[in-house]
Amino acid sequence: MKKCLIVGGGLAGLSAAVSLTKQNCHVQILEASPKFGGRAYSFIDEKSGDEIDNGQHLMLGCYYETLEFINCIGVTNLFNSQNKLEINFVTRNKIKHQLKATNLPYPLGLFFGLLNYEALSITDKIKIILLVTKLSFIDSEMYLNISVNEWLKGENQSRNCIKSFWEIIAIGALNSQIKDASAKMFIDILKVIFLNGSDASAMIIPKVGLSKAFVDPAVNFLVAHKSELSLSEKLQEISVTQNQATSVMTDKRIIIDFDAVILAIPSYALNKINKNNLIIENNRTDLTTSGILTLHLWLKQNNLKKPFYAFIDSPLHWVFNHGNFITTVTSSADDLIDRSKEELFSIVTTELQEYLNIKREDISDYQIIKEKRATFIPNKENLLKRPSAKTKLENVFLAGDWTNTGLPATIEGAIKSGNTAADKVQKYFSSF
Repeated sequence: MKKCLIVGGGLAGLSAAVSLTKQNCHVQILEASPKFGGRAYSFIDEKSGDEIDNGQHLMLGCYYETLEFINCIGVTNLFNSQNKLEINFVTRNKIKHQLKATNLPYPLGLFFGLLNYEALSITDKIKIILLVTKLSFIDSEMYLNISVNEWLKGENQSRNCIKSFWEIIAIGALNSQIKDASAKMFIDILKVIFLNGSDASAMIIPKVGLSKAFVDPAVNFLVAHKSELSLSEKLQEISVTQNQATSVMTDKRIIIDFDAVILAIPSYALNKINKNNLIIENNRTDLTTSGILTLHLWLKQNNLKKPFYAFIDSPLHWVFNHGNFITTVTSSADDLIDRSKEELFSIVTTELQEYLNIKREDISDYQIIKEKRATFIPNKENLLKRPSAKTKLENVFLAGDWTNTGLPATIEGAIKSGNTAADKVQKYFSSF
């Protein structure tokens, strides 16, 4: 049985391990931290006893590799899936607008849903529908050098179209301001969302915390298949002979019993071990990043009816309803993330009152989570730097949402990268 050593126990590493395990490969995972999951994990809030996520994640029906992953580890029942797209938007004056696809066959259901979306004028609705119908004819490569904002304006999308529709999708999907992100990446994502049938744009939300939804079941699957899992073990050095990794040194031991290695670690972590450009060129890992700000707020009384809301033209982008507490998410939060706890709470409570009529006195407690290097910014420079799964070394491969998956840094991107690396490993094994 061939053996693969995987460094990194986030979703990229876990998905690679599950994929290889299914293909009768022995897997060993090393994780530097005391937990698996990477940035996708949950923990128990000490005061309330509630399980809260490091950062709320909203998935789509077009997350095909993610859906296959959760099916493989047996947790499909832990996710709520919409039958068709439904988003509840809120304006600063507390007006709620629903964007909901109708029951008509695709794509008519989506188009009629847009026509019923009251945050837009009829002219703006038609502009959006025309752009969606045009997507299949657009060569995204032509827009690598153009920002999302420039592209939308060039497509005659009004300021209200952008603020009340496109910007919310773009910032949520790309974790980047539309003035910074490349239109190429956004066009590619829009094609997947809007051109793959009505299920592709439907929202999917875990019923439980991320650890219970993804991490624990994956770990249980791997343990049941005799994989070796090690926590709090940090990679320090890779030894190379004749263009192959022959040993791996950690802070605890030297490992030589492997046939291939997958490095499923962040780009900045790879920089620390990629001495003399041994694995890939160093400039391929120097990606600029953007942060995500999450606040969990416990309410004395929760009168919200919907599972989540999208805020139009607000520093808060999404609010998720968990019953006795809510979660606010700000993507591309670099302008906010370094502010004090008190200042952030003040900003969030002001927005909650203006949008949902939730006052400061309605909040009994709160928890702030800052992920300063949450994702890479999908601008031209970063997109051109993203490395493939293959490295300079014959038996070493890369995984991670920052690698060249063709997707932004999402759960789907992480899981796809793990599957891609696993496929490369199997092709390598079949070559000898």
